[in-house]
Amino acid sequence: MFRILGNWANRHYGLILAVWIFGSAGLWYLAPTWDQVALDGDFDYLPDETTSRRAQALLNKAFPNEEAKSSIVLVFARENEPLTKTDRQFALETAGKLALVPDLPLVGNVLTDQTPVVGNMLASRPTADQPGGAVMVLAQLGTDMMATENVGVLYRVKAAVEAAKADAPDGLQIGLSGSAMIGGDMQDSVRESLESTEIMTVILVAVALIVIYRSPLLVLIPLATIGVSLLTAYSVVALCAQYLGPDTFEWGGFKVFTTTKIFVVVILFGAGTDFCLFLIARFKEELGEGVPLKIASGRALVNVGDALAASAFTTILGLATMAFADYGKFAYSGPIVALCLFIALIACVTFAPALLRLLGKIVFWPFGVDRMTGSDSGGTADSKIWSWVADCVLARPATILFASAWLALPFIVWGLLWVEVSHDFMAELSPERSSVQGTEMIRQYYAPGEVAPTMIVARTKDLDLNAPENNYALAYLHGYLMETEGVVDVRDKYLPAGKHTGGNATTAIVSGSPDAFDKFISDTGEYAGHVTQLQVILDEDPFSRAARTVVDRIESRLADVTSGAAASDPKVDEKIRKGLADWKGTEFELGGTTPGIRDLETVTISDQTRIQVCVVIAVFAVILVILRDFLACLYLIITVLLSYFATIGLTDMFFTWLYGDTFDGLDWKVPIFLFVILIAVGQDYNIYLTTRVFEEQKKLGMRAGLRRAVIQTGGIITSCGIIMAGTFISMATGSLRGMIELGFALSVGVLIDTFFVRTVVVPCFFALTARSEEPSLEQPAHDIDEPTTKPTAEQVESLQRRA
Repeated sequence: MFRILGNWANRHYGLILAVWIFGSAGLWYLAPTWDQVALDGDFDYLPDETTSRRAQALLNKAFPNEEAKSSIVLVFARENEPLTKTDRQFALETAGKLALVPDLPLVGNVLTDQTPVVGNMLASRPTADQPGGAVMVLAQLGTDMMATENVGVLYRVKAAVEAAKADAPDGLQIGLSGSAMIGGDMQDSVRESLESTEIMTVILVAVALIVIYRSPLLVLIPLATIGVSLLTAYSVVALCAQYLGPDTFEWGGFKVFTTTKIFVVVILFGAGTDFCLFLIARFKEELGEGVPLKIASGRALVNVGDALAASAFTTILGLATMAFADYGKFAYSGPIVALCLFIALIACVTFAPALLRLLGKIVFWPFGVDRMTGSDSGGTADSKIWSWVADCVLARPATILFASAWLALPFIVWGLLWVEVSHDFMAELSPERSSVQGTEMIRQYYAPGEVAPTMIVARTKDLDLNAPENNYALAYLHGYLMETEGVVDVRDKYLPAGKHTGGNATTAIVSGSPDAFDKFISDTGEYAGHVTQLQVILDEDPFSRAARTVVDRIESRLADVTSGAAASDPKVDEKIRKGLADWKGTEFELGGTTPGIRDLETVTISDQTRIQVCVVIAVFAVILVILRDFLACLYLIITVLLSYFATIGLTDMFFTWLYGDTFDGLDWKVPIFLFVILIAVGQDYNIYLTTRVFEEQKKLGMRAGLRRAVIQTGGIITSCGIIMAGTFISMATGSLRGMIELGFALSVGVLIDTFFVRTVVVPCFFALTARSEEPSLEQPAHDIDEPTTKPTAEQVESLQRRA
């Protein structure tokens, strides 16, 4: 196949270039933009059988008229003194201005502390720890928390608040929070991260290529190839989402996300640049050996094509295995990135050779072929360094492997035993974000759980909650829940505004439906009188592990209600115990932020194990097909696995030191994406080195072939690794903590693979396997396998060009 492609690149390079350029431009014109078809959110893509998804599905059916999906919260506070009448009046005036903000998808009226029934929930109660006062203004929206429209809402509301601050009483603090504002900040951070990643990736790749190769025109080959790849990939993905998405056909399920685009950019730039440089390096060799320009690019493709395809398919199949995940964002994102990389591979084996054929030796201007980094000419500084490395590896492979193992062991052990992950969504945002600062204000004056109450949705079996004789049924369940450790308040039909219990257990809903106190019980069809919703306020930060422990406790106690065990539990108040008997057989589901995070944690932990196994099997299968050496393939897999654990251990150490007490673990997305990308991409260099080792050993013998392969590939692999690390570190230029951690981890992992695994660990293995075939280990490596007969003049000239 590569011979056919090589011939086409030699003979029809103009046609190939035209097809790519005009084809990618045409697709871009026809397709919608990525942003127009992208979806967002996290909890929406959990499996339907999780309790948070079941709770939301039951709420949608039982309360179909419930339009509120997110909220805006304004907080007005004085730290060490109560609010004045002027402060409260200013809050009311600001609420009026909020209602007049244009294009605000409001649901109902803006709520204040003067709103009947629910108003007292919006005012804080002073405590010994916080003697100051606060009041909130609440506006409910019809957009989901992570809707892209909330970015515009965020900016408009911030502008209105800033304008209002000009008339604020002296000393009055004003904060902005609510699920819509948190989602808007998240979306805005994603947008900023994507923009900075795209810009920095292009800059870093271009600068690295120029610095490493000192040939400005060489930059054109990978950048042009990746450019048409990205243009085509974006368009293909957008068209698939448009015509194969869930809203198009009943069986349609193609979903694309905003954050996926970041991975497409960095992986295509990183892997695509590597593929192009592998091709360019071989193109340079062909020219150096006197191959005519008109066939050199095609011949280079023939010689490097198998290694290119193998390198690409390890990453493609590795990413594609994420389709086996239960979590939707993993299941869709991995295959989409794999599809984009496949398109890049096609460009690298067609567009790039055609462009090389067009430009020829000019890409190596001003120094020419012989000054190209990675040349195996014996006189260059680069080749002398790699000659020294190769000789060291051949002389002391066992010693080097032993020292390497001890050097990496502390990081590997840390990565295996002590790395924890965090699901705190708020921690991912920069502290300078307005919603983060506003949420901190809420936490100062209200119970921690007020930021995001936990929802309980109950579907009774025989109990009709609308029947007069069952008026006190909810009171018994309310009392039972209030006895749960970690619960500070409950709001339901029995007590729509909750119950002030003093201390820090004050009430103020910042999400949900406080104005729907008369709608806690469904009046819809078969659900009428048999479905009710309750809001539970926790005494822990809803994003924390402690809050998830409280939710576990609630779920366990509700299971006792369903089974009837609670009605006979002597630890429960006798009056409540008798009332709980009516709730036997009830189905309880838990929804909201904390149960959603708990479900996300459970599902992603399961996915991580499944995907890790699938990735290893897929990558091992690919390299086994290519290399056909079981022992070598097993060793290569082990090296990248150990590299992963060393990388994640070192990353966790670094951010533990960097963030100090505020560090609660790596972002939950880091381990799984790091594993998939590092295991798959890490094999690229393994394959490129190993295929060259096998090629040279067939010609020169085991040890001499290994030495030549190390010298020949050392410069190009190092260059590719630096460029790949540069593309990944560009992810750290955004403001999302998760992306910063992942960008750092991927960069470190690639550098470990480049300068440690591929440089010494893998060559040492081949050196050990080649030892028994050599007559003397003391003989210089470059003298082994010398011909026993005197070479001809032509052979000498050929060897001089090669050595």
